[in-house]
Amino acid sequence: MYALPLYIASLVGSIAFALSGFLAGVRKDLDLMGLFILAFITANGGGVIRDVLLSRPVALMQDAEPFFIAGGVLLVASMLRLHRLQQLETRWYVVVSDSIGLVAFGVTGAMIGMEAQTHFFGVLSLSLLTAVGGGVLRDILVNEKPVVLHSGFYGTVALVQGGVLFVLQQAHWLTPASLLLVACAALALRLVAFTRRWSIPKLRWE
Repeated sequence: MYALPLYIASLVGSIAFALSGFLAGVRKDLDLMGLFILAFITANGGGVIRDVLLSRPVALMQDAEPFFIAGGVLLVASMLRLHRLQQLETRWYVVVSDSIGLVAFGVTGAMIGMEAQTHFFGVLSLSLLTAVGGGVLRDILVNEKPVVLHSGFYGTVALVQGGVLFVLQQAHWLTPASLLLVACAALALRLVAFTRRWSIPKLRWE
């Protein structure tokens, strides 16, 4: 019942993540192959890490859609010269798309973790890895500090979402309606946190 909305949300997120990989590659002066690799890894890296940890058939072996998404984003973004737009990552439509992807991938990771009968922390880990794993790989490849380690309520949203879904599943309250409610709440949390610039407290080295 919720497979189609989740698929559409994941598709939107994949495009947004691939675009972020493309932009990161342009800033690092990568060639076209480098841009494609970075776009592809950003959009799909988290799911691949999750599947490897669970010894599941890797999604990349089942269809070519991830390759078409990365290639399509590279082609369209290059033709429209999106990399020349100032602060594209902070524009509302990119932020919303990225947030939708974060929530959709987090839900997917949590659901797959529960299907595999992992424990509470396993579900949290898979939700987090699926949501932010691609971005972490992107930042490592371009020699940047991973955004999730200092970006406030980004990875936190995936953790909270995964924890709530696990509790609902254990209480037998996990339904399409409750899943949609949790996803909408997580999306709202991410957007409010971004707008108000919420962040996790940091310890300062004196």
